[in-house]
Amino acid sequence: MKKTAIIILGLGLLLGACSTASISNSGYDGYAGRNDFYRGELQEVDIIGAPVGATVTDADVAAALKRVSEGALVPHRGQALLAIQSGALVPDTQMMEQLTRYFAAQPFSGIPPAKTDDYGPRLRLMAAQGGFRQVLCYWGALETQRSANAAKLVSWVPIVGSVVPDESQRMRIRLKAVLIDVETGRWRVYIPEPVEDTTITAGLTRQGAGQDQVELLKAKGYAALADMVGQSAAP
Repeated sequence: MKKTAIIILGLGLLLGACSTASISNSGYDGYAGRNDFYRGELQEVDIIGAPVGATVTDADVAAALKRVSEGALVPHRGQALLAIQSGALVPDTQMMEQLTRYFAAQPFSGIPPAKTDDYGPRLRLMAAQGGFRQVLCYWGALETQRSANAAKLVSWVPIVGSVVPDESQRMRIRLKAVLIDVETGRWRVYIPEPVEDTTITAGLTRQGAGQDQVELLKAKGYAALADMVGQSAAP
């Protein structure tokens, strides 16, 4: 029985734990990525502006399909674009740098309002008042898997163990964006391939190494998403 318990404990250490965090609240204590103003995420339905409490008829659906048949929604290079990162007061700097390679992108708050009814139409009106013809809202999740390696199992002395690389951290970023036409309300979705990275960390440097990994994945993920949107743009 004791032998079985030891085996189970060992498997638990090796398999480690998994966690998920929003890109808008991905920091560790004492690091820039921490968001003390985080209040959750915007929902796609809030951004798109689906009617709340209204009756949707077959005629409404047919009219929407007719607009879609007129051609795919495409962004235009160099055009004014309102950029929103769900859950963040302003989009991350890395994302704005990537978007400005293709568009005249400007940041806008992605903190969810207390009341989301009719938020989509109100967002389009605010964008129009600012001279923006399209809005890009994006979401992201950082998924982390941690597992102990052999060094953690044999490092008994706290001081020594804290500097020995003893934990493997595998992390990936998943991003999604919705492009909205301000005038018509039409929209389309962009989902790039997830980006992954694995690093080995020690106790004393774990938080710093983890934050470095977050920033690396954000930089790669944002570049991929911006390229996907930019390459779909018309001249």
